Amino acid sequence: MEISEQEILAIRRSMEYGREISTWAEKINGAPYRRDAHAKATGCLRATFSVNGDIPAHYRHSVFAEPTREYQAWIRFSNGDMLVQPDGKGDARGMAIKVMGVEGAPIAPELGMTGTQDFIMTNTPAFFNRNIFDYVDDMQFLAENKRLAWFVSLWPPRLHPRRLYIAAKTVSSKIPTPLQPQYYSMLPYQLGDTPVKFSVRHCPGMVFDSDVDTSAHDYLTEAMAQQLDNRDACFDFMLQAQVPGSNMPLDDATVVWSEQASPFVPVARIHIPAQSFTSEAQQAFCENLSMNPWHGAGEWLPLGSLSRARRLVYHAVSQFRHAKNDAPLVEPRNWCLTSTESCDLSEVIHSVKWVEPAPHSAH
Repeated sequence: MEISEQEILAIRRSMEYGREISTWAEKINGAPYRRDAHAKATGCLRATFSVNGDIPAHYRHSVFAEPTREYQAWIRFSNGDMLVQPDGKGDARGMAIKVMGVEGAPIAPELGMTGTQDFIMTNTPAFFNRNIFDYVDDMQFLAENKRLAWFVSLWPPRLHPRRLYIAAKTVSSKIPTPLQPQYYSMLPYQLGDTPVKFSVRHCPGMVFDSDVDTSAHDYLTEAMAQQLDNRDACFDFMLQAQVPGSNMPLDDATVVWSEQASPFVPVARIHIPAQSFTSEAQQAFCENLSMNPWHGAGEWLPLGSLSRARRLVYHAVSQFRHAKNDAPLVEPRNWCLTSTESCDLSEVIHSVKWVEPAPHSAH
């Protein structure tokens, strides 16, 4: 990974700020030490990730190389803030998928032979930091718990109105259930020879419960538990290719790639079986789960300075919080909560009649 001296300095500073954020947030949240962002999980779910049979040939690389192949996966839904807040408070909402059983040489050897591929998303298509240099400056103020200082300052004079607008829109999001929004990668990746962004959208025909008490502190968890008690859920996983000549930069995360110029194309389907997921053991597993966009294999490469930073910053903060919590840093291999080869899931996965949603569509 080739990075400039300026990027190296910015990444080192970001790693330190990430640890500082985790440290001061722990004093407010209480134990355990959590992530410096997306600290509150609203649930970790078992799922399958199935590559579509008609996936276009130029996308058949890495985890998408074999049409119709099915993988087991974990999905972590979360709120975006570093503090554990009531679900009714506006916030970014995250969806991170860990696909397991992935073959091929890892793209980040320092993370180990994980056999996993992570897809990290939020429910907004753009980020409020353009690149690593925006990111480290913003992180510096967040480490001091000064949330607006990077966007607006009288002295030294500073104003980032467009990025402030994106941030305000991001943190004002309120949702009825984590299973309903569309989620976006925000950052680009290279799949084979094609730069892409990715997104997931709930399958056509899905029905959502509406009688959840949204004033409850953890209503998003309750909404998913109610939904998945006797009903499956699913998402279409989609790719959007960069189009030459369009405004689709690789190192400016504030720019939304035009869906008119390049529509999202479904390439896989995520099936979430009806299940129970709120046990103490599963919540502990969820807390210790580590997500990194550099968990990947084959012809798959995160692009841009923010992605180069996340490779090191995410790993450093993960190591920090696991050490502070005296918790092992282990990559799961299957749906078991421990590293055993098999486990009894009869009380966890519910047997319901699966009704196949409408066929996927690119529009």
